[in-house]
Amino acid sequence: MESDKELFIKTIKGSMKSFDILVDRYMKKAYFFAYGYVGDEETARDLSQDAFVKAYKERNRFNAHYSFGTWFFTILRNICLNYIKRRNIHPFVSMDSKYSYEENNKDDKIDIAKALHMLCERDRELLTLKYFDGFSYEEIAKILGIPLGSVMSGLFYAKKRMKDIIKRLYDET
Repeated sequence: MESDKELFIKTIKGSMKSFDILVDRYMKKAYFFAYGYVGDEETARDLSQDAFVKAYKERNRFNAHYSFGTWFFTILRNICLNYIKRRNIHPFVSMDSKYSYEENNKDDKIDIAKALHMLCERDRELLTLKYFDGFSYEEIAKILGIPLGSVMSGLFYAKKRMKDIIKRLYDET
């Protein structure tokens, strides 16, 4: 199986089939990534497709020192943020079960999405990229265009604030 980078280098050289394979590999994750920003299924699909189109159009700007995934999700993030700015909407975190934690008893349910919404945008973005989208610290730094140390310290404090919010929510139940 060819790596993403190998496939994208073939894409740069003109292989549409290689790009189709990358689209198949990344479409679902791109959709959920975009949905986490906009909270609308159709818009998330459209923004994901826009990101693939832009990645293809700008394929010659790809820096082989980065992974395709990091480069692509930077494009997708920027498209999502531009959409949010144009529409003057707030970033959204899905309320589906992906973001909920339920203990043995339904009365003990803690709504992670509610807690995430109580955080500032930067904390929410860091936690979502790391724990829901599964990006490494290095990938997050590249996607957000910030130093690795800022990602690490930002996640440390974001987790602390999240823990405090969850504790407050849990104490209220």
